[in-house]
Formats: sequence, structure tokens, C-alpha cells
Amino acid sequence: MSESAAETKAKIIESAKKEFLEKGFMNASLRTIAANAGVTTGAMYRHFKDKDALFCALVDNAIEITTQAVMAADVIAHQKELDPVGEEHHKAENKILTDLLNYIYSDFDAFTLLLTKSSGSTHEKFLEEMCELYSENCLKTFKYLYKQGFSKYNPDAMTVHVIASSLINAFAELILHKIPKRNAVKFIENIRNFFHYGTMHIMEIPCD
Repeated sequence: MSESAAETKAKIIESAKKEFLEKGFMNASLRTIAANAGVTTGAMYRHFKDKDALFCALVDNAIEITTQAVMAADVIAHQKELDPVGEEHHKAENKILTDLLNYIYSDFDAFTLLLTKSSGSTHEKFLEEMCELYSENCLKTFKYLYKQGFSKYNPDAMTVHVIASSLINAFAELILHKIPKRNAVKFIENIRNFFHYGTMHIMEIPCD
């Protein structure tokens, strides 16, 4: 890609972000995006086939990073650990949540778009999809931990769903309420301890 083409694409993306943040996906105007980027609509279509593709360009990386964090809860990740409920695992989980928090605040606009401006787009159900994926991973992992003798109780599907979706929604609240990062750090620390020790208690795993 030539330098001029890269610059044009960057201007289009920046213009699109502003338009989507102000009006949402449904009401955003491609003509306005092109005009504010200083390009013709034809030039814009050479980079993005439609409005949805333009929206995806702004949020796809945020979705990928979030999905990677959620997938850390799957059975395969836990099978690789000698003690999937021990202190080292707890530290690893904390790092995953901290890294996700840092990423959210490095690209806050992308998450704002996903949670508040995505109606009508490919990713309008982002939050529900992340909750469902995390719930499925946790359900399978908890079953594995029970069968392998790491836990004494296997929570039912509804209990797991509420636990998992509540953690995902805790992160969403930071975005929806525009919480400053300095406050978010302590908030997530409290939330992750609450869910970690609460889940350990439910599964009857000692947590001294």
C-alpha cells in the first residue's frame, strides 16, 4: 500500500470513528464520513466495501483481544497447568484481567462503539456473545475441575452463567459509565477477588 493510500485510509477511519460515536452505526452517514475525511465516496469504497466493513475496522481488534482473554478460561488452558486452582493460576488470571483492562483504556472508543453504538452492525450483540462464550468456557472448565478432583462441587449451568456474565458485565460498566482508569484499577481488583474467592467457595475448593 502506498503512503498516500495509507494516509487516506487513516483519515477515513478517523472520520468514521467520530461519525459513529456521534450518531451510532444506524444513523451514521457515509457521505459525511467521506466529506469530513476530504475524500470522495468512491475513494472511500476502494478501502471499505460498505458501512459495516468500516465499523468493523474500528472494533475488530478490540473484539479479538477480548475473545483471547475470554478463551483463557477454556478447558485446554486449564489442562496445561499442574494446579489449575492454585496460587500461580490465580496470578495468571489476574494478569489476564489486568492486561484486558489496560487494553480497554488504550482503545476506549472502540469499546464505546461496541457497547453503545453498534445496533444494526455485525457486532451489535458483542456483549451477549462474550457473556455466552465465557459462560460456555467456564461451564466446561468447572466440569473438568470437578471430574479431575480439583473441586468437590460442580455448579449448575445457571449458576455458572450468572457468575460468568456478571464478570463480563463488570468490565462493560466501566465503559458505559466512563469510569476513569485510576478508579477502574481498584474496581477490577475488588471484582476479580470477589469472583475468584466466591467461585472457589461455591466449588468447595480451599482458598486460604
